[in-house]
Order: sequence, then structure tokens, then C-alpha cells
Amino acid sequence: MTKADWRERMKTLPRATAEESRAIQSRLLAQDWWAAAWTVGLYRAIGSEPATEMLLADLAARSACAAVPVWQPDRRAYGWGRTTASTRWRQGKFRIEEPDPVVLVPPEFLRVLVLPGVAFDFTGGRLGRGGGFFDRLIVQSPAFMIGLCTERCLVESLPMEPHDVRMDAVMTEKRIRFTPGAAVKLEQMINGRYVC
Repeated sequence: MTKADWRERMKTLPRATAEESRAIQSRLLAQDWWAAAWTVGLYRAIGSEPATEMLLADLAARSACAAVPVWQPDRRAYGWGRTTASTRWRQGKFRIEEPDPVVLVPPEFLRVLVLPGVAFDFTGGRLGRGGGFFDRLIVQSPAFMIGLCTERCLVESLPMEPHDVRMDAVMTEKRIRFTPGAAVKLEQMINGRYVC
């Protein structure tokens, strides 16, 4: 199947429920390495994506650096915008919530990226919505990358192209799948504390 075929197939599946979103976030929060995640980029959910509010609340509660994608019209691309417990939100491009005002965070400061996808596969392959926005945002990041999805959106194999970025782990409401090389990136994240 092509990427377009997979996107059409995934549209027929139910959205992530509130219960599934809570279970996915709780599973991530329970990982011992999550407490070492002091500089984290994560998405604001839209459509069928699992929510990330519990993760944002945890990062704010421990005064960690949290950043979300923000549209930069002058670059016609996304960057990372800092959030805090007192962040005000506005609707940005594609109706995705963004901090208001935007304080940009250099992408190299982020040690963990929590990312959405239409689907993920067992080797960390990620299928996005087709615009390439997240791929361009994360392509050069050295961060530990984790995809969040429901179990029904985790498939054996997806078509991947050379420019596609693979995740280091995929988290569902039932399990976490680490990919080869994930341990090395986790070690780097745990041993390096960055402040933004």
C-alpha cells in the first residue's frame, strides 16, 4: 500500500478516546526516564491524535522546558514555542493551539520530542498527514523521539522514504516499542540536562 492508501485506511478508524489518551500519557509518565526529560517538544492534539495535556501539566509542574510547534509565517515552517503553567493559547495554523505570545526555543535544546502520526510501525516509521511539516521540524534533531498513537494505529510496516524520520520509540495505551538505537539516545538524554 502507498502512503495515500494508508492515510485513507486510517481515516476509517475511530479517534483516540479520552480513556485511551489518558492511558497513553499515564504509560509515558510512568517511564523512569521521563523524569529526566527536562527539555521536551510535544504536539497539541488535533483530530484523531491522542491528547498531551497530562504531559504538558507534568512538565509545567516540575518547571521543565516544554515547547510546542508554532507556525512561523516568515519561514513558512514550524518552529518550537516555549510554554509554561501560565501560557495563554491561541488558535494557530491548521487550528492547532499555540502559545501567545511566542517565545522561540532553539530545536537543539530539546532532548525529547513527543510526536503525533496518522500511523506508526514496529520499526519506528511514522506516517504523517502528508504536508511534511513535522518531518521538516524534526529532521535534524538529535532528540529522543517518541510517537504516540492508539494500538489500532500501530502497524507492522509502513512505506518509508529517505527523508522520513523514524521514531526511537512508539507508545500506545498497551505498550511501548523501542527501536534499535533507542538506548543510546536515552542515555544521552538522561546524562545531559539542558535549560531553555
